[in-house]
Amino acid sequence: MADQDTSIKTTKDVRDRLRALARERGTTMNDLLEELVTRELTQQEREERAQLALEEIRQTTGVTVSGEARARAQEFLQELERRGHAA
Repeated sequence: MADQDTSIKTTKDVRDRLRALARERGTTMNDLLEELVTRELTQQEREERAQLALEEIRQTTGVTVSGEARARAQEFLQELERRGHAA
């Protein structure tokens, strides 16, 4: 079954920016949007990748990362993200 088109409400400024970006890249706004949204991971996808990484660490090194170490790492990454947005 073919994908059906749908509409997304946005501002004129956002639409115009999408159009300009798509034109610069030699693509359509639809393809540009698809590229942008597939680049970003959902929270569930990030969690799944983290679990896979932790399992690979365990299998490769024999080390099991504690919940406490994982929480500290997550806090560290969140702080880096906050600083990045503030810059």
